[in-house]
Amino acid sequence: METRGRLGIDDGGGPGGPTAARLVAAARRAIAARGTDRLTMSAVAAEAGVSRPTLYRWFPTKALLLAAVTAEEVAEFDAGLRRATASRRSRRARLDAAIGHLVEWLAPTSRAIGADPAFALQSLADSLPAHVASLTGLLGDALDCVPAVRAGAMSRAQAAEVLLRLAQSYYLVPPGRAADMLGLLRAFAGLDRRSRLYTFQGNV
Repeated sequence: METRGRLGIDDGGGPGGPTAARLVAAARRAIAARGTDRLTMSAVAAEAGVSRPTLYRWFPTKALLLAAVTAEEVAEFDAGLRRATASRRSRRARLDAAIGHLVEWLAPTSRAIGADPAFALQSLADSLPAHVASLTGLLGDALDCVPAVRAGAMSRAQAAEVLLRLAQSYYLVPPGRAADMLGLLRAFAGLDRRSRLYTFQGNV
């Protein structure tokens, strides 16, 4: 099968596979509502407004559909990270924008864990290497602002992974406000905890 677009599927309607994208979006809505254990291919087809044969044409198994859901989430994270950092000139501003994007991106995680803990945790684990690569690649020398990186005690990739794991832990065990986690991540990164370089775009 030829691979194109973010989902790697082309259904003849142009790059990105409109039908495939609809199916993945429908699957994400269904997972949020009932979790993966109670997710059925019939329910996804109905949610997407397509026939079951159409669903099975693009995703012959439930496992492939769930993998596409995870892949789409990774692609959205990467695109959002690029937007958040694109206009930032200084290294510190790029790092701060990336941290803010990370905290906002993970905001729906607590709801996903409530719907299906096993799938949500597995998705976080599966996407971690891709997210580390995104942060490391897009931030580059901005990660040198992290004191442990600057001191040579940690690589850029390791610092990116710590930032991701710290942010994930907040939503796995959410005791307080997202702004508090943002402050902690800024402190780890060597930034002012009350930095105004980045402000939340939504409700977290």
